[in-house]
Amino acid sequence: METYLTAIGWWNFIGAFVMIGLYNPSFGRKIMNEWTKMFTTEFKLDYWGKFWLGWTIGLNIFFGAMNILSVYYAQIELQIVIICFDIFAYSFFLRLAFWGLKVGRCASGIYSAFVISFSGLAGEFLHLCISDTSAPLSATG
Repeated sequence: METYLTAIGWWNFIGAFVMIGLYNPSFGRKIMNEWTKMFTTEFKLDYWGKFWLGWTIGLNIFFGAMNILSVYYAQIELQIVIICFDIFAYSFFLRLAFWGLKVGRCASGIYSAFVISFSGLAGEFLHLCISDTSAPLSATG
């Protein structure tokens, strides 16, 4: 479980730093419209878009830190709570992707969100199901 939580934590950190680049208009359009084809409309951030992007960056950093640090807490219960929060985040992201398709604001790249969300959810559930909660965890990972 420690390796999994550490990997998810670093994934969140790297994602946060990529999202910081979205504040640059030309980089944001390249990522969201050209490279990943996430949106059908031109990607541009208004005031609230910048606010929510900042909020998302902060949450990714927070979740990344919590996932990585939970390895050192050596308490399986805390790690399970953190995995439950991860499941909630993936579920919310998945719901947002479905909404984006429904209202027609997303392009073909949004299907990558489904792959990321479903694989993330599967990984989280798998770790919850096969984790040996009776074995003590090492304090060093």
